[in-house]
Amino acid sequence: MNMTGLGVLLLLAGIGVLIFGILSFRKKNWPRRKTQIVIISSILAIIIGFGIIPSAETDEASTEKPKQEEKTKKIAVKPVLKAEKTFSTNDDGTIVIKGETNPGAEVSLIFDDKPTEVTTADDNGAFTFSLDEFDEPEEAVLAIEIDGETKEQPLSLALSASYETKLAAEAEEERVAAEKAEAERVERDRVAAEEQKAKDAKIAAEKKAEQARVAAEQKAAETKRAEAERAAAQPATSNEQGETVYITATGSKYHYDQNCRGLNNSNGETAVTIDEAEAQGFTLCGFE
Repeated sequence: MNMTGLGVLLLLAGIGVLIFGILSFRKKNWPRRKTQIVIISSILAIIIGFGIIPSAETDEASTEKPKQEEKTKKIAVKPVLKAEKTFSTNDDGTIVIKGETNPGAEVSLIFDDKPTEVTTADDNGAFTFSLDEFDEPEEAVLAIEIDGETKEQPLSLALSASYETKLAAEAEEERVAAEKAEAERVERDRVAAEEQKAKDAKIAAEKKAEQARVAAEQKAAETKRAEAERAAAQPATSNEQGETVYITATGSKYHYDQNCRGLNNSNGETAVTIDEAEAQGFTLCGFE
């Protein structure tokens, strides 16, 4: 029996004896002195019972506290983190990181130059990270924090030999494609430059020909105008002055200049006035 039970028993016994003593005293069944002793004893039992009950509860409380502290200590969880130290990609560049930790714990995968990946362990403590298109070796750190205590594990993330070969082949294909595209671009630029050059040359030639045509037309017009002005001026002068011209026996033209090339094949010239030449049907030589 614990102290609380004993206190309650004394308390109840004291109350019962007190009531019995009082009733006996009233009925005068007991002598006065004996009744007084019973009443006093019952009162003492009641007082002792009252004293034992709080003391016992305090003792139980003090005993319970270490038990609760012990239980709390047992509840505190140590962080656990288990995983391989090195992981490699598969042939497609996917790297899968697996491990074990405390059930439901939040696990972080920390990189130096990439965003941190976070996942949560299942009810058995298993966790998994899956990273796609992993194309270069990396160093990373797995980390968990439980009840303010942190546990970390460094990882080396590598490329498998087959995936490195695949990456090298893809890089070579990209290089060849880039060189081909550059060669095609250079060829297109060369053809375009030649076409532009030919077009510019054609435009220049057409412009030059047009300029020559215009110049020739202008020169012909000026020559014709000059001949017309001279033809118009010479007969008037000849008529006024009775100028001498030269004719041939077989020709039909008269000439102001005895050295005119129209007289190169003549066998002799005759000097007459212009009025006489025109009267005979002669006209002005086209060379003058």
